[in-house]
Amino acid sequence: MTLKTPKQVKTLETKEKIYMAADTILKKKGFAYLTVNNICNVAGVSNGTFFYHFKTKDDLLSYYIFDKFAEYRLKHDFDNSVKDLSFDRQIIAYYSAWGNYMNEIGIDFFSSFYNTKNYSLDVRRFNNRTPMTMWNFPGMCLEQAQKEGLIDDRLPVAHYAEVLATIVKGVAFDWCLSGGAFDMHDRIEEVMHPYLNSIRKHNP
Repeated sequence: MTLKTPKQVKTLETKEKIYMAADTILKKKGFAYLTVNNICNVAGVSNGTFFYHFKTKDDLLSYYIFDKFAEYRLKHDFDNSVKDLSFDRQIIAYYSAWGNYMNEIGIDFFSSFYNTKNYSLDVRRFNNRTPMTMWNFPGMCLEQAQKEGLIDDRLPVAHYAEVLATIVKGVAFDWCLSGGAFDMHDRIEEVMHPYLNSIRKHNP
């Protein structure tokens, strides 16, 4: 067990206040109200404190994709559950986990989170972040598959990973738009499997 200093504990408590403030604003007011000033007012912290912990609002929003989703995967033992699956089943399982995570956090939050002004959703900006992100894992699966000669190598792995990110964002947005009218796991399977099959190398 790793012990934390009082300063580390205080830092975590402050960041949690900021996270919860953003969560509250997104659920109750919407993305347009998610300003640094509003976040600080709800969290009861100064603007200086906010910028001590986060470079930008997008840096804060990335928490819900990176850190919080990483916690979700760890909680559900994701790595062990997919380690023996083929690359395409691993990818589908990963994005299905994202769908389950969205369902757990709630549609009120994600209906505001999926916004064209939310640049934390842009795979082109955040594909090199750690811990393992929503974007990195599929890329790693594809890279290994390409090395093993399982998928087409006429296009770079980054292109395939970006298409997959586009697919899952479309499913997520439509789920929000529909008020959660369909099961994201089933929809992700339905639309992602044909694409992954299309880039797979088939024996003549």
